[in-house]
Amino acid sequence: MRAKLKAVSEIVFWVKDVEAAKDWYEQRFELELGYYSVGQYAFLKAESFTIALFNPADPGSDLSKAYLAHTGGMRGDLYHVALQVEPGDLDSCAAAIAGSGTPVSDLVTFDSGQRSYYFEDLDGHYIELTDR
Repeated sequence: MRAKLKAVSEIVFWVKDVEAAKDWYEQRFELELGYYSVGQYAFLKAESFTIALFNPADPGSDLSKAYLAHTGGMRGDLYHVALQVEPGDLDSCAAAIAGSGTPVSDLVTFDSGQRSYYFEDLDGHYIELTDR
């Protein structure tokens, strides 16, 4: 049997500074702070998924510590994460992010009609803001 995927539940980023990353995301997106341990992790809840931020030097959870012990450290080759907003809000959201001092790409319109902007967070994660 193959699993039928329903949705993305959470996106987890390794970050250098949990507080700075938490503030960065909260200043740019409407998120509700969930689980939080200063210097270790923060869970930021969006409407249908969670962005989790972990400090690899001290992740604070047994699961994260076990992962790092098993793998010998962070690894992976994630290219980017796409965050969807309401189509009518895309341009104003991108402008607000740019207005906060974060460089944002020019609008990219795909053959499908999907519209997107791209930027990086404080830790260099490549983020796509899209209307679909």
